[in-house]
Amino acid sequence: MNSAFFRTGIAALSLMAAPAMLHAHGSMKPQHGGLVQMSGETMMELVASPKGVDVYLSEEDEPLTAAGFTAKLTQTAAGAKSEAALKPAGGNKLSAPGFKTVKGAKLVVALVDKSGAKIFATFKAK
Repeated sequence: MNSAFFRTGIAALSLMAAPAMLHAHGSMKPQHGGLVQMSGETMMELVASPKGVDVYLSEEDEPLTAAGFTAKLTQTAAGAKSEAALKPAGGNKLSAPGFKTVKGAKLVVALVDKSGAKIFATFKAK
C-alpha cells in the first residue's frame, strides 16, 4: 500500500471526525453572559456583576448540581491576591456575593467534588 495515500486517508478521516469531537462535551456558548472555560468534562461560566461573582456548572449541556461541590475563587491583580468561597446558590450556581473583580485580573475557580476530585479553570476579568 502506498504510504502517502495511507497518510492522506488518515488525515482526511481525522478532519471528518474533528467536528463531532469538538461538540462531544456540549456548547461553549455562555448561557448567562459570562466567560466560559472547559476543564475536563466540566464547563464553568463565570459571571461578574456589581452584586458579586456567580459561577454556573454544566457537563455536556446538562446542569451540574452546585451543592455537590466546595469551591473557591482566587483573584490575582497587580501582585495582590484575594479569595472568596463560592457557595451553592441553587441549581448549578455557585456565588461569591460582594466579590469585586478587577479588570485584567486573573481569576481561578477551584472546585472539589464529594469524591475529592479537583477541577480548576482560569479566567481573565473584563
